[in-house]
Amino acid sequence: MEDIPQILEVEKAAWGEERAATFEMLESRIKTFPEGTLVALIDEEIVGFASAQIVNYDLKRNAFTWYEATDNGFITKTHNPKGNTLYGVNLSVHPSYQKKGIGKQLLINVAKLAVKYNLKQGILGGRIPNYYRFADKIKVEDYIKIDNTKNNISPDPELFFYQKCGFKIVKIIPEYFKDPESLNYGILLVRKNPFYNKWYRWIIVGIFDLISYLFFP
Repeated sequence: MEDIPQILEVEKAAWGEERAATFEMLESRIKTFPEGTLVALIDEEIVGFASAQIVNYDLKRNAFTWYEATDNGFITKTHNPKGNTLYGVNLSVHPSYQKKGIGKQLLINVAKLAVKYNLKQGILGGRIPNYYRFADKIKVEDYIKIDNTKNNISPDPELFFYQKCGFKIVKIIPEYFKDPESLNYGILLVRKNPFYNKWYRWIIVGIFDLISYLFFP
């Protein structure tokens, strides 16, 4: 709980006052699922933050907005310890520390939760923050398929980041989150847990922990 003021500074720097999580949201997430909140530290300063929850999710049937899926950011009513899916609530990195691999390291450590709790998959709603620049030229269905520069339109950087981290596009969710750059679209992304229901998953968790200790002390 004592980290919340520093997390709020990262949130506001990354998202601005209007879209940043509030103290009450962060407090509720930590109380509801403490392991689901992770921070990235550099010289004892919090420079990144991620939060997740466990839910029951059917990729073929469900398509919630961020507000519906996360209990408006509080996760009190939506976190389900008996669920089958790890749902990414948010990922924030301070602008001064972006493009340094911090977001990727946070995702790796969040992924460990899916292995630990034997969850089928990890999902999140990705942004497409460059789409507003091209919306008059290309439909969103075609925009998210761009994998190289085409007609002076490059792959969206945030969507490209998640795809590099192994996530696959499932569907487009209109009005997913109030996000003018993405025209409020969210892109449902999924990464299957390759160790789901495998007897040796605890060994994998141990290996993850050892790697983190050796290379990211």
